[in-house]
Amino acid sequence: MLTTSVAGRAFDFSHVVGGRQITGIVNIAFGEGDDVYIVKKAAGFSDVLKLSIGGEPDDEEITATFSEVNQGFFRGAWPACVAVGPDSNVYVTDELRHVVSVFNRDGLFLNHIGESGTGEGQFDRPSGIVFNAAGNMLIVDTLNHRVQELTAGGAFVNGWGSQGSGEGQFRSPWGIAVDADGHVYVADHKNHRVQKFDSNGGFIASIGSHGSATGEFDHPSDVAVDPNGDIYVCDWVNNRVQVFDSEYNYISELGGSAIELSKWQKLYVRGNPDVHKARRRVESLEPEWKFALPTGVKFDAVRSRLFVIDSQRWRIQIFDKLDGYGDPQFNI
Repeated sequence: MLTTSVAGRAFDFSHVVGGRQITGIVNIAFGEGDDVYIVKKAAGFSDVLKLSIGGEPDDEEITATFSEVNQGFFRGAWPACVAVGPDSNVYVTDELRHVVSVFNRDGLFLNHIGESGTGEGQFDRPSGIVFNAAGNMLIVDTLNHRVQELTAGGAFVNGWGSQGSGEGQFRSPWGIAVDADGHVYVADHKNHRVQKFDSNGGFIASIGSHGSATGEFDHPSDVAVDPNGDIYVCDWVNNRVQVFDSEYNYISELGGSAIELSKWQKLYVRGNPDVHKARRRVESLEPEWKFALPTGVKFDAVRSRLFVIDSQRWRIQIFDKLDGYGDPQFNI
């Protein structure tokens, strides 16, 4: 389905960005203007890339490759998630080094924050990262089963969570988001739910349970919230993104709509006759349209569009959120 219209909202598939240039993509963050930073995580070629993604299809290019700016830096690294701070620096969690790596906007390494451990400001396989209105970073400390709030300089501010399945407890949490009111949403990966907290870490609500039905999750990996309060959950193993309103009511789901190849993938197919022939021999290309283990979801408030990280297909699927959309009426 190219346009999903429900409950006064419409999500209209725009285009796809990706291909072999972004193999291993797992997470993204928005920078200034058209800048988008992506994390590539794979054995032997982990990296962070800076892309420019404009408002129209095929308006994308790679503008910086962090591994080229910092020769040898990513050997032994396992980057997970990325955020851009108020200082325009780029903050990347590293699951193997148990730190947050800080780069300038063009990819030059500046410093590390944190170390391995269980104390304040220490991490065990950190993953999701986001900045709040105070300019502090909220970091998902995955195997310590908690969230930590640190200043951009690394000073400990606050933390909450422990291992378990009760309210405010986690089992290997992953993605994180902050809404316009400062509420914090955490994808509680192995508890198959999303938890919502106030800005100090006080529990507010839990969304979802384990399963594949409407409103259920199978290892959710990320969460995003748009300016209207709609909540987007990356339902990893169920290969979909589920959408909820601000009162946690289920609205709809997106399963992927990539009916056309990306600009970069078209070039690859055209340059490889055997690949071109193989695609034309299949009975249907519809399976290619769908998400395959999506790992991340982010909402671009400037252009009112949703980015979904379709990790196993090395691409980003982009959907416009339309206001005032009306379903056409046909008299037949």
